[in-house]
Amino acid sequence: MKGLTGLLIGIAIGLCSMKLIFWMVDGGKPLVESASKGTDYGLLAVSIILAFVWLFVTVMIHLILHEAGHLVMGLLTGYRFLSFRVFKLTLAKTEAGLQWKRYHIAGTGGQCLMELPEDQDVDKAPWFWYNAGGVMMNVLLVLVSIFVLRTTELGIVGFSFFVMLAFVGIVMTLMNGIPMFSGGVGNDAHHILSLWRHPELRLYFVRTLQTAGQLTRGKRLKELPEEWFADKPATKDSPALEIANRVNFMTLLEDQGRLGEALKVGEELMSLGKELPQIYQLEVGGERVMLELLTLNRTEVVDELWTSTVEKYTVMNSNYSPIKCAVLFAYELLFHHDKEKAEAYSEILQLHQDKYAMAGEARTAISLVESAREVDARRQGE
Repeated sequence: MKGLTGLLIGIAIGLCSMKLIFWMVDGGKPLVESASKGTDYGLLAVSIILAFVWLFVTVMIHLILHEAGHLVMGLLTGYRFLSFRVFKLTLAKTEAGLQWKRYHIAGTGGQCLMELPEDQDVDKAPWFWYNAGGVMMNVLLVLVSIFVLRTTELGIVGFSFFVMLAFVGIVMTLMNGIPMFSGGVGNDAHHILSLWRHPELRLYFVRTLQTAGQLTRGKRLKELPEEWFADKPATKDSPALEIANRVNFMTLLEDQGRLGEALKVGEELMSLGKELPQIYQLEVGGERVMLELLTLNRTEVVDELWTSTVEKYTVMNSNYSPIKCAVLFAYELLFHHDKEKAEAYSEILQLHQDKYAMAGEARTAISLVESAREVDARRQGE
């Protein structure tokens, strides 16, 4: 039902956008004049092919320039560049310079990460323009497209390109300019609205970006100032930024070797049930399994937590998130006692450690793999 609703909404937006574009381009005369001369099936076929080609091309253009909008507005308001991602390909700034990395966040097509200086006064931290930059770029492209369509004589190739560029721009503007929150991922307008309504969340916003910056440079969470990670329990009313901070706090405890405490935080988060956004259910669910295996080792708890959905999500993202490799290593070694399969995940982690966008997270994951080996050796000796 959810997929059908999204499809219908998409079709409705598309039809309205097209009608709006043709109205703006002098009442859509090119189409009207063509229709008055009768149907040209060859022209119709070419138009359909061009529509599909330009759809792909213009989506890529808008996606890249949307993230470029965040980059430009961030740089103009005091941010420093961290990484620029389109789908799963990421260009990240590391200690060794710009490098291509692997990263992915479910529900997103791209991301431009930037950070503020460590001495930034949180109360004065700029948050609006950085978040609004992407939508501003989409709107600019729509206006440029409409201007070209209204002022330039174009053939079918050029006309169809700029119509599609305007159409995709309108759709992306609505998708990012109307506050939406789905599965734990908020769009740009949702971030702006949350930070405007709740000034206290700006601290988490700044710290999240600063943490990402340090992880990109290869720092582990335990090497960062502990005050960056507020020990504030999550509740059903906690906004997404607070939950993200709580998840980081759980991972900090893992990195510090305080696995029992990390387990309790994981239990606290999972106790929220459906009130915990879906992406965090999947993220925390996998790490909760690892923590259970490393500490209390209750078989019935692992069976309950390791659902097919959590397993599929963890396996699919193990190429982009090193912690997922550590989770899979612990699961195969300590639950199934399959050393060969476990070591395969360790090899993936070692092979990709220089390709992960968050190099510091890779170091933490390697440490957790070693912890799992130690736990297994101890239990074998008992």
